[in-house]
Amino acid sequence: MKKNYILFIAILCISCNSDDPENIQGVVLAENVDVYLKNSAGENILGTDKYPENSIIIKYLIQGKELGYGYNTTGAILDNPRGFFVEKLSEQETGKGMRIFLNADSSEEYPITYLRWNETETDTFKAKYRRTRGSVILEKLWLNDVLVLGAEGQTTSYITIVK
Repeated sequence: MKKNYILFIAILCISCNSDDPENIQGVVLAENVDVYLKNSAGENILGTDKYPENSIIIKYLIQGKELGYGYNTTGAILDNPRGFFVEKLSEQETGKGMRIFLNADSSEEYPITYLRWNETETDTFKAKYRRTRGSVILEKLWLNDVLVLGAEGQTTSYITIVK
């Protein structure tokens, strides 16, 4: 038994090499945003005739090309294959909201996500991430070139789009 123990320790010692690249297990923090869609009277209009859930499309701009959500996971079975889901997200808000999975492609300095509500209306999200060896953190988010998340003193973690 003692020989087996010594053999096991020897195998462990020679299998580790300081020249090997580290296997980094990362943490992704906030690669998504919660969105509420309302009219000027403050009524939730997500899922209405003008903004039906089945007409919404998420696209990413990567190296000048528009790609659909999951572009880099061909053949994968995704929990949210359309790049978003709709449900009650907050106790403070009435009605349903949508969680959008933003473009976080590391090849882009400011990844762009297009939210196509229907054939005529599109909103554009531009994100700034802080990347470390083990994490991706959303620092700032612009909606149609207006800073909506990451501003000094901001307390909400969702945005409201008024149409």
